[in-house]
Amino acid sequence: MGRPRKPYFRKSDNSWVSRFGGRYVKLAKGRENKAEAFRKFHELELAERISPNPDAVNLTVAGVIEAYLESARTRCAPSTFAQRKQYLQLFAEAHGWRRVNDSDCKPLHLTSWLDSHPEWKSAWSRATITNIVQRPFNWAVQQRLVTANPFRGVASSTGMPRRPMTDEEFEKLLAAIEGKKFKNGPSPADRFREMLTFLRHTGARPGEASVLKWDQVDLAAGCALFREHKTAKTLRVPKPRVIVFDEAVKALLAAIRERGDPGDHVFLTYRLTPWHRSTLSQRIVRARRKAKIPEDVKLYGLRHAFGTRAITSGVDIKTAAELMGHNSTRMTEHYVHLAGQRAHLAAAMRRVNDPGPGS
Repeated sequence: MGRPRKPYFRKSDNSWVSRFGGRYVKLAKGRENKAEAFRKFHELELAERISPNPDAVNLTVAGVIEAYLESARTRCAPSTFAQRKQYLQLFAEAHGWRRVNDSDCKPLHLTSWLDSHPEWKSAWSRATITNIVQRPFNWAVQQRLVTANPFRGVASSTGMPRRPMTDEEFEKLLAAIEGKKFKNGPSPADRFREMLTFLRHTGARPGEASVLKWDQVDLAAGCALFREHKTAKTLRVPKPRVIVFDEAVKALLAAIRERGDPGDHVFLTYRLTPWHRSTLSQRIVRARRKAKIPEDVKLYGLRHAFGTRAITSGVDIKTAAELMGHNSTRMTEHYVHLAGQRAHLAAAMRRVNDPGPGS
């Protein structure tokens, strides 16, 4: 009979170690950290019991999620992977011990888990999170790790599409942005206005603008080039994402470059750090309340507004898709909200019914 597994101290690298999955795992550094080593050891033992090897006949929820994340790590953009991992870890904490093929998992478990998070109050958020949790189990079916997705059938309405931000709302938002005044250099308010102006004029995703670096910008050509981007891995033949600049954006970027901020990123906070999606959202909320404009005025509404303006000004759908970085026109049709553009539709109806001379 073999000796029971337990932590032991290895003098060669001054660490507590033990074997898991056929390899040695460091539990804690330093002989004095024995308690921490045993705590980590028991955590790993518990994880091993509830999350067996992916080759096991009956995987747990945590096992499916772990196997999926390992596969998705190289296939997803870093921001997409981080978002999925965040919600999947929460779900695994609640139901990770359940066996997938033993009727131990039911759609009710996903539904009740969603209901236990009232902070996910919008239909859009619930639909997004539901889709994220469904993904590992659909993937596991394709890989023949499990016989069926036990949470299939749970669906959330996406609600009304997020609408475009109007020109009036944009101007009120800019006017309401507040911040400290700096003697030297732009204020926090100025830096936020620069970001919003860029988003409005280019239709770029907020995430794209946040990570934009100077080596991706070609002011002479009037564009920015992303070789790695959100949709690159979904294309059979990957192509770069090109963000085209108008004259206003060229002037804006030239002015930012002229002031010589440190670092590689184009847009920086007043702390001279790159913007993050959550930071941008927080600033939008504060400015929206100050401006007393509706709560459905969102940061992404600038991108929707760009797509809508493109269509209503006569840009064909394929060109609009290229400008917005979509792989197909189907997504572009989803983003532009023509249903609310009454003036545009009325003008189109007049052209249909009164085509003019020579028709």
